Amino acid sequence: MSGDNRYLPGLGALALACFLAGCGQQAEPQENTSPYAAAASMETTPVVDYTVPQMSANVLVDLCGYPAEGKKEAAVKGRSLPEDFRLVDAATGETVYTGSIGQIQYSEELGISLGYADFSDFSGEGEYYLECDIIGQSYPFAIEGQFFEQLFAENCQQIADKCQDGTLEAPEALVLLLAYEWYGQIFPDGDENQIPDILEELKGWVALRENDGVQEEDTAIYAAFLAKFSYNYQNFDRQYATDCVRRAATVFGQVPPLHYRDADHFLALTELYRATGLASYGNQILDYKGFFENNSSYLEETAYLLGAMTYMVTRQKVDVGMCDGFMGDLMERAEEISDHCSEMIHPVTARNNGAEDLMKHALEVSCVNYVMNNYQYTGVVEEFLHYLMGRNRESVNFYEQDGERADYLLLFTQLAATIPQQE
Repeated sequence: MSGDNRYLPGLGALALACFLAGCGQQAEPQENTSPYAAAASMETTPVVDYTVPQMSANVLVDLCGYPAEGKKEAAVKGRSLPEDFRLVDAATGETVYTGSIGQIQYSEELGISLGYADFSDFSGEGEYYLECDIIGQSYPFAIEGQFFEQLFAENCQQIADKCQDGTLEAPEALVLLLAYEWYGQIFPDGDENQIPDILEELKGWVALRENDGVQEEDTAIYAAFLAKFSYNYQNFDRQYATDCVRRAATVFGQVPPLHYRDADHFLALTELYRATGLASYGNQILDYKGFFENNSSYLEETAYLLGAMTYMVTRQKVDVGMCDGFMGDLMERAEEISDHCSEMIHPVTARNNGAEDLMKHALEVSCVNYVMNNYQYTGVVEEFLHYLMGRNRESVNFYEQDGERADYLLLFTQLAATIPQQE
């Protein structure tokens, strides 16, 4: 969606570089060798060694785009900033909106100023770029009426493809199923057979995986997935759901006995307990109680986080104290992330531990948002995504890079399902 701007050397400089590369090289004398062979070699195999400087944009946008209705903001940076910005139609070159750059601040650390271009009032769909005097223009981006819905649909299709070719990993499948469990109303049923398409894709993936055999390294996670799938599929095919939970118990029985606390093991226990109600699973969950007390660091492991969410929503008998502890820790973590959001994803001076860590924080906020449906947390999740999709210092779209898409899908699903309710 974006490319690096690079300086290219002039033709004369390139020719000089080629000539200098051949100087000092002498061909080994051979019989009947042409006296012009060395010159020919110099022309056809030049050694050009130079570094091409990389330019980065000074107008930072979400490279995937923005929703037509809602907040639309870009960051601008430079040693000197203009007063205004222009929104330009990429197809016609016509300026369709102008505005003032606001919230200007100076970074002593970098010696540059930062401001924001807010074009939320403009709602026309199409392909655009932002342009500013002095500092230049942004990469192109789209404004779409169903922005998060389209990203949601795109991710669903990509993950469905992975289900069909068997390349989907168990952790991705689990997060995908979580997205369905939380916001099932927006998942389509294209063939109108009353079973959401994504559940049918996951059912086919289970069949492929069972034929290939379970991989030892994710046995507990796969057991957790089967139990969660059983719980969500029971309204469509109770017998198949029962077969799944039995298979989940069998797979979990293959997990070696543990002499320590393990996040994947805890997640599997919570899913099996919710699906079966067996006291043996519930009692093993209680063995973790001391580990969780006065220790919110467990939230840093996604499996603990998801296990806590499942334990809090189950209809089985639970330890109320543990549930209160989970909710308290989650809310405290969400408030902490919300308070430091601007520092963590500042377009120029961001302080974070990378894209993967930011996705974990976004997931934590997303969990609390599911419970509370708080507009503040919805906004935080959206800001994290804008940063990850290009509104960062180097204009890097982390979403386009290879990696698991299920985590993005969960966030897109939540935004597609909740933002219209807030408007």
